[in-house]
Amino acid sequence: MYRRDSKGGGSMKVDPLAFESGPFFEAVRDGAHAARSPAAETLARELAAAAEGGVLGVVFFGSRRTAAARADAHSAHDLFVLVRSYRGFYAALRRAGKTGKNPWLLAALNVLLPPNQLSLRLGEPVLHAKCSVISLPTFLRETSPARRDHFCIGRLFQPCQILHHADPETGGRILRALVSAHAETYAWVRPWLPERFDADAYGRTALRVSLRREIRPEPEGRAEALWEAQREEQTPVYTRLLEELAARGELRRGDGATYSLARPVTAGERLRLETYFAWSLARATARWLKHMVTFEGWLDYILRKAARHTGEEIVLTPRERRLPLLFLWPRLFRYLREKDRPGGRG
Repeated sequence: MYRRDSKGGGSMKVDPLAFESGPFFEAVRDGAHAARSPAAETLARELAAAAEGGVLGVVFFGSRRTAAARADAHSAHDLFVLVRSYRGFYAALRRAGKTGKNPWLLAALNVLLPPNQLSLRLGEPVLHAKCSVISLPTFLRETSPARRDHFCIGRLFQPCQILHHADPETGGRILRALVSAHAETYAWVRPWLPERFDADAYGRTALRVSLRREIRPEPEGRAEALWEAQREEQTPVYTRLLEELAARGELRRGDGATYSLARPVTAGERLRLETYFAWSLARATARWLKHMVTFEGWLDYILRKAARHTGEEIVLTPRERRLPLLFLWPRLFRYLREKDRPGGRG
């Protein structure tokens, strides 16, 4: 099931054909096709209609999907929007009056550093969608061992739903990508797993590792809160994954439902993963800069999100609001860097 990476110091990568069926595959499938949110379904329909056939799939994820945002009426619906053509998708949105941005520019940025993030307001009553726009081939790559960073997989190993697919074949490809995103957790979380772990500890550790290696306005304890919101749904998924890993010799069974690694983590594997997360962080920083072009109301959205998760409002000076690239980003990055330090903010 896992093959050795000749470039990565003895690390292991998931065989993409390993989970085409079986209990783990079925557990991810059940979550992907669970009862849908009416609001999220409305957003998917509106997007598909506005794009004039340019949307191949819509995947619902994030705190609205897990109900972690149930106390926050202002949280957006997070959607991956899988498109046939970047320029065609943006041109259709512009014709529909959903964005006033230049389709050529948005398409070029999407190719340069996918996905783009768009803020769209759709439906009646109006609903807010935060859309991660990506082509289907790129989506498949970014949920596989060939991914270029952690952005997509860091969201899709959590609960997701397939809200729309253009045809059954495309729906099957999207589902297999979600299965791969969950399975790939084993490839990147191994160095940080406790000596003995069950499905609960595995999922909790994966969330903690993933969130700590992103530039996001999330306070200490956010990983615990997110896991509590999704534990009931995700524990069966990761229980099945650990059972399959043990059956194939990757894990050793312990007492009860606990496991330990069958192979120790090597220095080369740890170094490769630290490098992977550092590279992902650099690309995430570039994406934040790109939001200024692609994301309507990006500045107020970031400030609201930081205040919502930390309880600390960031008040801008007139100069910072007028020229945020020069005067706000250093302050915001300093805040994000220090928020989880002992005695730090948040």
